[in-house]
Amino acid sequence: MLRILGGTARGVSLRVPASARPSPVRLRKALFDYLRYRYPRQGRFLDLYAGSGAVGLEAASEGFEVVLVEKDPEAVACIRENARKARLRVRLEAKPVERYLEEARHRGLRFTVAFMAPPYPHDLRQDFERLLQSGLVEVGGLYILQHPSELVLPQGERRVYGRNALTIVEG
Repeated sequence: MLRILGGTARGVSLRVPASARPSPVRLRKALFDYLRYRYPRQGRFLDLYAGSGAVGLEAASEGFEVVLVEKDPEAVACIRENARKARLRVRLEAKPVERYLEEARHRGLRFTVAFMAPPYPHDLRQDFERLLQSGLVEVGGLYILQHPSELVLPQGERRVYGRNALTIVEG
């Protein structure tokens, strides 16, 4: 069972859509331990390809102002249900990530953390490059890509958690 690990909604179970591949518990715990240390006052968190919403809802539970982006209708319904159940206020953008990135860039939106966990059949390098070029992360903020541990990107800090890894690039 997938649960929120910390913050105000700690322990709340989350529904997972059939199309989602939730971030592993070990990876989410390590990510939020790191973010708690780095950003004690939180900030704005962007969760792209949100799936069940586990990462974005974890961020909201930890005090971040959160935007989740997901286009799959079943996943969007799960995120709404999970946010309501956890009593967390988040903004949900039910649209393709590429469209959201373009719109957000034109509106001048900025985030402390932009987290991306595309479906693994995607071209993950291209997806992450598109995010890096969006300019959506404020100075001192982080761009983060979750990906299979076999993938090694030329930029950023790499942290491996079993079969998954995070690549972290400072904005």
